[in-house]
Amino acid sequence: MARTGVTFEQVSAAADALAGEGKTPSITAVREKLGTGSPNTIHAHLKTWREARPVARAEAVELPADLRNAIAHEMQKAASAARAEVQELLVQAQAEAAELARAGEELEVERDQLAEQVLALTTERDTLLGKSHEQATALMDAAQRIEREQQAAEAARIELAKAQLKIDQANANEARYSTEISELKTALKSAEKEAVEATKTGAVANAKLEASNASLSDALARAERAEKALADATQQAALHIAEVRAENAKLAKEMAALQAAHAQALKHSSDHATQQAERAARAEGKLAAFEEAAQKAEKLSQSDSKGAPKAR
Repeated sequence: MARTGVTFEQVSAAADALAGEGKTPSITAVREKLGTGSPNTIHAHLKTWREARPVARAEAVELPADLRNAIAHEMQKAASAARAEVQELLVQAQAEAAELARAGEELEVERDQLAEQVLALTTERDTLLGKSHEQATALMDAAQRIEREQQAAEAARIELAKAQLKIDQANANEARYSTEISELKTALKSAEKEAVEATKTGAVANAKLEASNASLSDALARAERAEKALADATQQAALHIAEVRAENAKLAKEMAALQAAHAQALKHSSDHATQQAERAARAEGKLAAFEEAAQKAEKLSQSDSKGAPKAR
């Protein structure tokens, strides 16, 4: 809120009081009397106050010579006093002008200081605005980097989960293949046992049974080789799994190779399992043929025993 300046009435009252006290109503004296006020405002009001003061005028009358001489003498004294008063007013005016100049210089200094403060505050404001923009840009860049890193981490987690799922499926397939191979081995051993029993039923089928035993042994050996191949494939898969878990950082680059290796191992295992199933089917067919031959041999031996003469 702007400060209200002193009024003419206040300055006039202070000047009258100073004049009544026999003091010269200068700008400084009036300002000290009022305790406030701008030097320029006080000077303007003092000028108006001086111009408004009454000036005594002498009337032109015919006076005696002695009186005129005395009056002339008194007028000379008054003129001298007036000159002294004018001189005093001139000195006062010069003092007021010097005081106004000094006040103007102080105001200019204050104005320059305020201008420097405004410039410093403006510079500081611009600097803070620049820093604020830089910080906002840095925060946006950091947020974008964090979002990209989060997206990359999420993609890596998804790829790792997919790889783990495929590894679990491979483990399940390996377990299933192992179970099927065990069942095939059990079937082959059972067929071998039955073939051994079939050899006891007749001498006629002995050669065929021996051939069957050789075929069964060969099938068993092949099954064992297939089991070994599956164990090797399982070991390779386990090595691949260990590599995947140890090198998560290289997961994106090695995922295709790992999937290809697993697919090849699974295909190899599947091919062996298919071959073993085919061999088992062929072995079962041979066993069925051997059983049929054994039954025929048994029937022949029974008929021979019936047709032979009884001992007396």
